[in-house]
Amino acid sequence: MCIDKGCKKYVTETKIYSTSGQTDSQCNSILFINTGSNNVTIDGLTLQPNQSWSVEGNREEINIHTYPFSFSSATGSNLTIIFKRYVG
Repeated sequence: MCIDKGCKKYVTETKIYSTSGQTDSQCNSILFINTGSNNVTIDGLTLQPNQSWSVEGNREEINIHTYPFSFSSATGSNLTIIFKRYVG
């Protein structure tokens, strides 16, 4: 239950990618986790296996960036992305 009258509701959404591509954020915070066995480069930042990178917004801010990502190899690649999106 929301105690503060000004609190916002949100949902989390998880996506898993195994091929290079891009994702639109359209969220308050986004977490990238390299769950594969190869390096992944996200918007110029390289994550080794099991590393993560989080981009957080302040209350009621929305990140509208498009994040390109590419893997160092076609096999054994996995990128898990968790979005925090406001609703209503």
